Amino acid sequence: MNKIYKNLLTAIEEMPVIDTHEHLSPFEPQEEQRDNIDVLQEYLIHYMSSDLVSAGLSKKQLETVTDPDLDLLKRWNIVEPYWEVCRYTGYGRALDLSVKKIYGLEGINRETIELLGNKFKKSKKPGHYEYVLKDLCGIELSILDAFSGRFDCDQKFFRRVWQILNYIIPMPLELPEKTPDIVAWLESEYNITINSLDDWQEAFNLELEDNLANGVIGLKNILGYFRTLKFENVNYKKAKKLFFRDFKKWNSGVRQQGINLRLSREVQDYMMHYILQIADKKELFMQIHTGLLEGNGEDITNSNPALMCNLFKKYPEVTFDIFHIGYPYYGETSALSKMFPNVFIDMCWSHIISPAASRQALRDFLDAVPYNKISAFGGDYIFVDAVYGHLQLARENVSQVLTEKVKQNIYSEEKAVEIARHLFYENPNNIFKLNH
Repeated sequence: MNKIYKNLLTAIEEMPVIDTHEHLSPFEPQEEQRDNIDVLQEYLIHYMSSDLVSAGLSKKQLETVTDPDLDLLKRWNIVEPYWEVCRYTGYGRALDLSVKKIYGLEGINRETIELLGNKFKKSKKPGHYEYVLKDLCGIELSILDAFSGRFDCDQKFFRRVWQILNYIIPMPLELPEKTPDIVAWLESEYNITINSLDDWQEAFNLELEDNLANGVIGLKNILGYFRTLKFENVNYKKAKKLFFRDFKKWNSGVRQQGINLRLSREVQDYMMHYILQIADKKELFMQIHTGLLEGNGEDITNSNPALMCNLFKKYPEVTFDIFHIGYPYYGETSALSKMFPNVFIDMCWSHIISPAASRQALRDFLDAVPYNKISAFGGDYIFVDAVYGHLQLARENVSQVLTEKVKQNIYSEEKAVEIARHLFYENPNNIFKLNH
C-alpha cells in the first residue's frame, strides 16, 4: 500500500464525522420491534434491491427473498445469482464492508448467510446504534430526514430536517381516522380553515414554526422524484386564482374518495418561491435531492441541479446543499458551486452509487471549487449497519484522491489531512450551523 495513502487513510479514519444525510429511525428501535426482521429483509429495503432488479431479479422474487417467514437459505438460493453480479457495485461493496467489520464475517455469501442471519438477530439490542454510529464510525452527528415521526429524535445521534413536499405536492399520510387527508390534518392540528392560497401559506408557516420550536434545523426538497426542479416565477394574483380553482375542484369532487389535493404546476412553482422567501428570512438551509433517483425506471432528467439556476440567483442568502453530487450531472454541480456562493456540494449517497464516479467528481471539485464548499459523506440509509460500509468507501475515496494531489505536488500531506478534516467535519458543521 502506498505510504502516503496509508498515512492519509489512517488520519481520516481517526477524524470525527458529520454525516450530512440519513433516513434512520429517529430513535433506536426497541428489541421487540425487531423480532420479525431478518437480515435479507432489512438489507434489501433499498439500494441493493435496485441493483438486483436491474440485474434481472423479478419483483415477485424480491418479495419472496425479503419474506422473513421463509427459510433464509432457500431465499438465498433465489437471490444468489443476482447478488453475485451486483457484489462489486458500490451498494454490494458497502454491505460486505459492513458485515466484515460489524459481524466479523467475510462478506455476504452462501457460506456466511446463515451465520450472518443469527448474528444479525442477536445484534438488535439496545446499544447497536451507539456501536455502529459512534464506536465504529466516529460520527459526531447525523442530519436526519426520517420517514417516521414528526420532529422528535435522539439528540445524541441526530438533528432533523423537514420535508416541504406536502405544500407543493400533497402526499398521502398515515393519519388518524378523523383526519383523512393532509388538509384536514392541518386544519385539526393548527385550528385553522383552509380554503385559499393565503390559508395554505398560513398552514405552512404554522407547521414550520412548530418544527423549528421542536429542534428542526433546516429544510429538505425531494421534488425531483415527482416533477422537474425548474420552478418558474409565478405572481401571487395568478397563483391565488389557480389555487382557488384547484381547491374547489378537489373539495367538491374527489376529496371524499380519500384523494389528496392536487395543485397545478404554476401553484407548485409559486409555493417553492414562497418557501424560499421564508427560508431567507429564517436563515434556513435547504437540502435538495438531485441526480439519480432511488429505485428503477425513473426519469433523472427532472433532477438535474442546473435546472435550479434561477433559484440560486434569486435567493443569494439561502444556503442550497446539493445532494448526491447531482450524479450523473456532477459536472453541472461543480460549475454551480463554483459560480454561486450559496451553492454547496454534498457527496451523500454518491460513494455507493459509484465509487469511481465519486472519486472523479472529487478530483474535479477540488480543482474547481473552494474546498470549504464540499461535504464528503452522508450515509443516506434506512438501516444502520450499512452506514459503516458507506463511510469506509468514502474514506478510501477521499484518501485516494488526496494522495494523487499530494503526488502532483498540489499540496503537502499535512495540507491534505487538513482538507480531509474540512470535508468530513468542518464544512458540514459550518454549512448547517451546528455549533450556532
